[in-house]
Amino acid sequence: MVKTFASRVRGGDPVRALRGVSLAIEEGETLAVIGESGSGKSTLGRAVLRLLEVDEGAVRFDGTDIGSLSPEAMRAKRSEMQIVFQEPYESLNPRLSIGAIVAEPLEIHQPQLGTQEIRKQVLATLDRVGLPGDAARRLPGELSGGQQQRVGIARAIISRPRFMVLDEPTSSLDLSIRAQILSLLAELQEDYKMAYLFVSHDMHTVEWVSDRIAVMYLGEIVETAPTRALFDTPEHPYTRTLLSARLSADPRERHAYQAFVGDTSVVTPPSA
Repeated sequence: MVKTFASRVRGGDPVRALRGVSLAIEEGETLAVIGESGSGKSTLGRAVLRLLEVDEGAVRFDGTDIGSLSPEAMRAKRSEMQIVFQEPYESLNPRLSIGAIVAEPLEIHQPQLGTQEIRKQVLATLDRVGLPGDAARRLPGELSGGQQQRVGIARAIISRPRFMVLDEPTSSLDLSIRAQILSLLAELQEDYKMAYLFVSHDMHTVEWVSDRIAVMYLGEIVETAPTRALFDTPEHPYTRTLLSARLSADPRERHAYQAFVGDTSVVTPPSA
């Protein structure tokens, strides 16, 4: 996939956010995408859901190029492909009740369901993500950050998707709440056999949650490997730099930082 954005600077060169990215994710697998800020991770997550249209390449879901689907067919397909965003409060409509927010995917994708059945499924889903039933009557601003993220997860899973993009889903949460959310996501994946694309810059988190890891640098995938292999024997110099920069939970432990100097250009090369 290739995705280019116009420069924010007048007269500036376009920015190539994705440069020839190619990935495959299996059913029930968690593929983590790591890299520093600006490497293209979130752009990739949105591109695979067709929240952004790519300039070149294709995104295939069960062999179907979703870029070729009509708006109506894509709307139906979205029930199988969901996303949980980084900032839970910003992804929730502050004027809607939690019950209305979680019910919305059912109202869109399963309009044949009656009001009582939708309410039943909403309450069951809130319970499944660890929220009390009375949360359905509350507004997002009345909940904590961790509870808001549980609402975002409930909204994503109520349509029983087969694939979810998790875009830094715990980065804004306290460590104790972060662990709870990660455990919940692991349980839901086991229950529903979903595939996850887990976007993060936190090496400790992806080591715990992922089956495989793809390392992004300036819009490109520079290395992909099973999680344990990548941590034990990283091949790319940039991967080794990321690993050397992570902090240990033990303050006595020291790592030698390995600097990486690579291509610093993220703009489209000039024409010949």
